[in-house]
Amino acid sequence: MWAFGSELVLNLRLNHEVQTLRDGNAQLAASNEQTKKELAIGSSPGAMEEAARKSGFARPGEQVYVIVKPSESATPAAIGGSASPGTAPSAKRSAVKQDGGIIGTIENWWRNLWH
Repeated sequence: MWAFGSELVLNLRLNHEVQTLRDGNAQLAASNEQTKKELAIGSSPGAMEEAARKSGFARPGEQVYVIVKPSESATPAAIGGSASPGTAPSAKRSAVKQDGGIIGTIENWWRNLWH
């Protein structure tokens, strides 16, 4: 009778181990499918071009423009204002901050370009 009980325990343990391995295999299969989808998307021509552009590459003969937002410490002349004493730099800066100015307009255009 004792041998029958130990075989039962061993069988239960092995069945549990088999089920654990099957669950692990199912998770790996799902992960593999997700990775295959990501690779297919990432190797598309559009994705490759986007990655190349983010790395600073351009097509031969293409002219690249880089839009840089000026820092807060930029002078009014550097952000399109006048450096003459008759203008109020603070008024010009508040107008730029309020409506985004030319930089804000370009940023909005760039964000909406592909949408």
